[in-house]
This record gives sequence, C-alpha cells and structure tokens, in this order.
Amino acid sequence: MSAPALTTKPAALQTNLAWLGLLCGLIAAVLFAGKAVLVRIAYAHGADPTALLGLRMALSLPCFAVLAWWFARGNAPLPTRDRVALLGLGVLGYHVASWLDFAGLRHIDAALERVVLFLYPTITALWAIWLGRERARVALFVGLACTYVGILLTWGDRIVVTGATRTGLGVALVAAAALVFAIYLLAAEGIFRRVGGLRATAVAMLGACLTTVIHALIATPTALLHPTPIVFWLGAALALLATVIPVLLAGVALQHLGASRAALLGTVAPAITALLGWCFAGEFLGLLGWTGIAITMAGAWLATRR
Repeated sequence: MSAPALTTKPAALQTNLAWLGLLCGLIAAVLFAGKAVLVRIAYAHGADPTALLGLRMALSLPCFAVLAWWFARGNAPLPTRDRVALLGLGVLGYHVASWLDFAGLRHIDAALERVVLFLYPTITALWAIWLGRERARVALFVGLACTYVGILLTWGDRIVVTGATRTGLGVALVAAAALVFAIYLLAAEGIFRRVGGLRATAVAMLGACLTTVIHALIATPTALLHPTPIVFWLGAALALLATVIPVLLAGVALQHLGASRAALLGTVAPAITALLGWCFAGEFLGLLGWTGIAITMAGAWLATRR
C-alpha cells in the first residue's frame, strides 16, 4: 500500500511548483503593468527615455548583484558558456526591448503601449510551433487575429479621443520591443530551467543593467547623473516595483511554467494598465479602446493556453 504514496509525491510537488509559478507570474504581470504609467508620469516631468531607463537600471544594479551572489552560494560556479549566454540574454530582453518600449511611450499612452506589447505572447506561441515545441492549433490563429483586431481598435480609440499624432512610430517601436522580448523568452527557457529561474534572472539582469547604464552615460550623461527629485523617485519606483521584484517573480514563473504559459499570465496586464493610467496619469480610454483591450486579452489567452 506504500507504493502509490511514493509515486504521488513527485506529482504533488510538481503541482505545488506550478501553482507557485502561477502566483509569481500573476503578481509580476500586475507590477509590470504599472511600469508604463510611471514612465508616462516621468515624461510629463521632463524625463528623457534613455536617461530614465539608465536610472532605472542603475538603481536596480546593486540589487541584482547581491541576488546573483546570494543565489550562487553553495552552488557550483556557472560554466563560462552559461554565464555569457545569460548576460547576453539580459541585454536582449531587458536593455534592447526596454529601450524600444520606453522610446515608444513618448508617442503613445500607457493603455495602447500595453496592448501593442501583447504581441509577444502570440509571437512566443508561433515561434514555439516553428521550433517544434508546440503543436499548431486553431485557437492559436484565432487568438492571433483577435490580438491584431484589439490593437487596431485601441489604436483607433487613442486617435479619436486624444487626436494624437505620430502614434504610428510609437506603435512600431513597442511592437519591435514585443518581438525582441518574445525572442528572449524562447531563448531563455532552456537555460532558466537548467540553472534555476532566480539565479539565471539575477545574472541576466546584471548584463542588462551594465549595458543600459553605459548607454545612458554615453547618450545623456547630464540627465542620468543629475535628475530632478521627482524623476529620481519615479526612477526608484521603476527600479524596485517595476524591475527587481517583477523580474524575479517572472523568472520563477518561466522556470516552473515554461515560456508559453508564462506569457499567458500577462493577459491581465492591459486592463490593469488602462485603469492605472486613468487613475494616475489622466489617460481616458473610450468604449472602442476598452473593446480593443478585451479582444486583445481574449486573443492572447486563446493563443497561449494549453
């Protein structure tokens, strides 16, 4: 009678880890959702995109350095190949993608940014099919179509409500950020599972922080080194609440759920971003925009669920 108990323990442990990944992914999605609102508020106070991103990463760097040391204690040193791969992945996913996203937010508001960024779950799912990690499903292609329809509706709403110009440039920059982040998710999945989500994330973020700060020092040294008090505190909020905490939580979700499932958890983000933008940045969203957000969320859910 003892054999069944022995065989159920691994399954129970796996279920618990999956629930842990789910919880971490949801909290990360909520915290990431507030990032665009903080950035938009900082822009209203004269912040420069490159300097703001550099400030965010400069304040995050000590946290990730301590975390990288902490998670390495008692473990074998990472092979040079893994260390270089993680540093490079961090630069791709959290320097390049983040800079494109911050640049796009100069031209579009937080709600539209979050909807356009939602290209990455469907891109992740399509790429997983191409690599043979997932099978093609009708729901995936329906979800992809819904995502594009939702983006167009929300984009149209912003043009009607705000009369904003140059939104096309902002949409293109954020779409490029979504593509780069999808590549990061898929490329990171294997090494995150092997090394461990938290340790791998800390090392990857070291690479992103270092190159982002160097980029900002070269491009906008004065704005980075002498921010106004309000921009500094907004940068600190971005570092802690929209970088260090959610990035670590997302690393746990990626380790225990995989790229496609981790991407799925972000489906709550567009609605949360729209609500935060309305509450704190005065970004009003019309009926067409809310319809677009709902369609995009449904599309992302269809595309990435299994």
